[in-house]
Amino acid sequence: MSIRSLGYLGIGTPDPDGWVAYANDVIGTMPVGPAGSGRERLLRLDEHPYRFSVDPADTGGVTRIGWEVGDERGLRQMTQRLSEHGVEVHEGSAEEHADRQVDRMVWFDGPCAVRTEMFIGRRLAPSPFVSPLGVTFVTADQGMGHVVLKSPNALEAVAFYRDVMGFRLSDVTHLPMGGTFYFMGCNPRHHSIAFVESRKREGTHHILCEVSDMDAVGQAHDRARRHKVPLMATLGRHSNDRMFSFYMRSPAGFGIEVGAEGQRVDDATWVSRVYTGDIWGHHAVAEGDDAYAGTEGTTR
Repeated sequence: MSIRSLGYLGIGTPDPDGWVAYANDVIGTMPVGPAGSGRERLLRLDEHPYRFSVDPADTGGVTRIGWEVGDERGLRQMTQRLSEHGVEVHEGSAEEHADRQVDRMVWFDGPCAVRTEMFIGRRLAPSPFVSPLGVTFVTADQGMGHVVLKSPNALEAVAFYRDVMGFRLSDVTHLPMGGTFYFMGCNPRHHSIAFVESRKREGTHHILCEVSDMDAVGQAHDRARRHKVPLMATLGRHSNDRMFSFYMRSPAGFGIEVGAEGQRVDDATWVSRVYTGDIWGHHAVAEGDDAYAGTEGTTR
């Protein structure tokens, strides 16, 4: 496996300033620069120069995914593998390298109509990460979290990430009212990307920000209530990755999961299984309902 972790995400939204304010005030991200500096839409979670890049867009969703590769040899191998499968790979420009703060980056048109990038040699930020809310995020060898994408061609996306990108299929979850989710990993995090079968258009389902402990999840839940952020699912614990979490709706429409205690995966002993529900909780919340008036069904 040449891909090591999820490095960064581009976020498109009709209201980038509103999304940044939400990320800072509710999630606990740290802006790279002050308002008006041109760098306030780059958001940190750790020692990386940024993990989220927020840009104007007509509709909300992930616009690009950046995967960190181990070294130059690994990047060459991944580029060759993509080319052998008929994928056109483009070299990143000097301006893009400077923006991502990497030695080299290549990109291609990935599944779910999302630009997919692979990079090596990312610089680390010159100053420590300090969340304005005192949040500690779980990243390091697991990357920045995970992203879940919706697609009417989810199985094609799964096959691409398994057979071309080299990801493992961690497991599958069939939810009677929530669809079928396919979870895929590239490091000790249970999944760094997942796909859910959608009969509608392609798009972003949610992004995970993993925090240090259950108290940090509860504090994020309190902030969501205080800022009147609508919930998508109540507190609960997943059966597959054991994540204790809740889901809220970001200003761009897609979800943000804030969770803790996610299970780490050892590829030498891991067995892929099929699940049909969560251990408890994660009841879906209809828009306009009170956060605790959960409707039947579960969301991922």
